[in-house]
Amino acid sequence: MYLKLNKKTVFKKGQKYDFLLPMGLTEQHGAFLPFGTDTFVTEYLVDKIEKRFKKIVILPMVEYSRSAEHRGFFGTVWLTEETLERVMFDICNSIKAQARNIFIYSFHANGVYIEKFIKKFSFPNVKIINLEESDEDDCRFIEKKILKGDLDGHAGNSEISNMLVIDKKLVTVPTKKIKKFIVANPWETDNLIERCPNGIADNNLDWVVSKKVGQQILDVYEKRLIKNLKGCLDK
Repeated sequence: MYLKLNKKTVFKKGQKYDFLLPMGLTEQHGAFLPFGTDTFVTEYLVDKIEKRFKKIVILPMVEYSRSAEHRGFFGTVWLTEETLERVMFDICNSIKAQARNIFIYSFHANGVYIEKFIKKFSFPNVKIINLEESDEDDCRFIEKKILKGDLDGHAGNSEISNMLVIDKKLVTVPTKKIKKFIVANPWETDNLIERCPNGIADNNLDWVVSKKVGQQILDVYEKRLIKNLKGCLDK
């Protein structure tokens, strides 16, 4: 159930609940995608979770998180790692009395910071879980079976295709005349603009962009999220 301002949610005293905290981002996504791409994808996948797991209490989206690697690009808004940590702490601390599990989910980013938060803080009788939409096997499958090449690190084939599924009005589809280039380690300096001035980190030299590709990739993510959630809830 979504915990929304326009929906009455009643919690019973003494009952424990499973919560999901979705965390989006507001960061540049090159010339073809909106700043809120990661937020839109997170919301899409969380909607799938809500339909499958009716008893999970889904908290309102936090639309800013740690995106300092995109500084220098106009429009990017980020929190420092310390602020993000504090936001997660305050939210978890607010609901700990009624929580059994608190799942934190952020598409395509922030997993490392969520893991650091989990290792640093604990709440009695509450388990904090970094919920992930893919693993190495999923990424290999996407590369070999769907993209037929490298999976983009940011704002490339997969994310453009994902957004064609979610809201094609927000997408500019790149033409084959627009050339791509390989950058061995775009995140080497934690400042993407130094390695990829166009804001795109995608080492697949071909544009593999379509709604069909996007749906196939989103289906992989949805399947993994459901499996990870079931694995935690069944324990």
